[in-house]
Amino acid sequence: MIFRLVVRLSVPVMVLFCTTGYAASPDARGYEAAYFRQFAPQTALEMVTRIPGFVLQEADESRGLSQGGTNVLINNRPIVGKGETATTQIGQISAASVVRIEVLDAASLDLPGFSGLVANIVTNPTTVTVTVTWEPSWRRDNEPALLNGGVNVSGSGDDIEFSAAAESTMVRARFTGPEALRNVSGDLFETREEDRFIEGNQQEVSGGVQWRLVGDRVWNAKASYRRLDLERPQESRTTAITARGVDSLNLASFGEAETRIRFDSDFSLPAWGGAFKAIALVTREHNDAASRVTVDEVGVGRVADRRFFEDSTEDERIARLEQNWEPDPERSWQLAVEGAWNRLELATALAIAGQASPASLSVVSTQDTEIQERRAELTLAHRRELGADVDLQWSLGGETSTIEQGAISRRFNRPKGFVTLNAAPSDRWTLTARASREVGQISFRDFAASVSLVEEVVRETNAELVPEQSWLFSARAERRFGAGHVGSIELQHERIRDLVDRIPRGESGDAIGNIDEATRNQVRVVLTVIGDPLGVPGARLDLRGSWQRSSVTDPIEGFERDIGRLRTRDVRAEFRHDIRDTDLTYGFVFEEIELAPLYQSTLVQFQDIPPGGLTPGRNEVFLEHKNWFGFRVRATLSEFTGQKTRFSRVIYAGRRDAAAIDRVERRVRSVGGPFISLSVARMF
Repeated sequence: MIFRLVVRLSVPVMVLFCTTGYAASPDARGYEAAYFRQFAPQTALEMVTRIPGFVLQEADESRGLSQGGTNVLINNRPIVGKGETATTQIGQISAASVVRIEVLDAASLDLPGFSGLVANIVTNPTTVTVTVTWEPSWRRDNEPALLNGGVNVSGSGDDIEFSAAAESTMVRARFTGPEALRNVSGDLFETREEDRFIEGNQQEVSGGVQWRLVGDRVWNAKASYRRLDLERPQESRTTAITARGVDSLNLASFGEAETRIRFDSDFSLPAWGGAFKAIALVTREHNDAASRVTVDEVGVGRVADRRFFEDSTEDERIARLEQNWEPDPERSWQLAVEGAWNRLELATALAIAGQASPASLSVVSTQDTEIQERRAELTLAHRRELGADVDLQWSLGGETSTIEQGAISRRFNRPKGFVTLNAAPSDRWTLTARASREVGQISFRDFAASVSLVEEVVRETNAELVPEQSWLFSARAERRFGAGHVGSIELQHERIRDLVDRIPRGESGDAIGNIDEATRNQVRVVLTVIGDPLGVPGARLDLRGSWQRSSVTDPIEGFERDIGRLRTRDVRAEFRHDIRDTDLTYGFVFEEIELAPLYQSTLVQFQDIPPGGLTPGRNEVFLEHKNWFGFRVRATLSEFTGQKTRFSRVIYAGRRDAAAIDRVERRVRSVGGPFISLSVARMF
């Protein structure tokens, strides 16, 4: 309710801004280091997240390096890497070394693939700086997570910059609550009281170096190592309401150990009348997981003991070559070639223990899977100024890939590219239109079978899975107001071919596969309101919303529905007030997320939290002191509204189109709030 009130209050404020005469200052697109001083940032990452109207985008973790990536540059150079590698690098830049951050229109840059807004972090050589953070948290009925934090070291000289970091993260969570099982008539026949823990520890070390050699030659290298150990025990006590129900004790456990090593490097130099860059990325990830479920019925004893084991290794190697030419400031060209090799080795086993001798295991099924893909890509990109305030950028190319799984080998040739038109009709407005042909990346794990013992769901193998392709059309308008107010709206329409979703296999089986066609529409709104002109100096309100709707023909029953687990709504409000002439700050964050149902062959699943998420949103209030004996100290109270996660399933006796509903399960779990966390940071 508080969130809806904030949104309603912001609407008339936005209308007021659209009709008032605030004039944009000449440097409205640039933010000097002094602008961020009120936030007491420790790293460049914290500074980027405070830019009005700017939303940091992670580099794509999926298909190769390709063009573009995260929407942040460092000294006019794009960040090479995938996924969190980019954010990690930004987080390792000391705030003391940042001179200013410039917000640029991507289409005006000589960097193919970028769209929307791009932040350019301008740094200056500094001495060595060390940033130390400690972020303990306390949750009800959980042991405290006291080892959250890290150390970051960075520095630079005339020709070299370096950074290194070590981080530790503890995950401690508990979910408790009832579950009700009803028949097709709605009659309750069994209840369950469930208690689930999540306990995890993650350690990561990373580092990077940039060496500027003679003749504008630059070499970058980054490396990281991560280890994650996770346990998820669960206890469920069932109580029979009718003869169909069972009185029992169900115990479940899941544990995994995951390690990941990543190295990427790039080297650039002047060549052939332009600039040449070579990029390489190597990643290896190993995961060892095991799950177990036991069922002990009252008066009978143990009636079930099932176990599932999984051991996997994933490798990725990418090499990319780029040649860039800029004949004059109004034109630029890029020719790029990229090659990639990906492989997954996966071994799984399902076993059942004997009732008389629990120590003896009978292996029911095993599967050894090896999947690899070889891919090559060639693209040509061009940027041209069509006028003083209009830029055109396009890219044409294609890729060829071969996917091999055992004796099955398939080859695909796919076109790809984009065209972007960017216009700045005034200092206040930026308009962008874009059309692109994109090829998605599938997870190799989707090819293989898997078993969820707790949810009693089996996913079959599907060697015919292919990456989805899509035409994506988008239009974005940004309006800048005086004193830092920024508002933007973006519309997207996507036409998808070979959508990756759940499909039927055989009479009642289920697998991840392709559906011929689908569409997706999205609206994104971002609004930043600065409190100074409204009489609240130092205050700031950030509103962000995303709404999606989609249409795909259900492959079993033939009706139109949303894409499974599509994030149909994601709205967030963040308020911060830096009290003038003091070191005190307070604020709040409220977020709501809504997911579309997941349709499988024999069930329909509804869930109000993102896959893998720990809470249905993020609600918190905080109080911060920016200089407590030289430390920045922040105390946060989270999930104090008594939030609960809700999960329900409609389970059929067979395939949905040919069987009646067998039962309906509805689960409500408390997330265990309120949570208290502390953040202590200092830069030396």
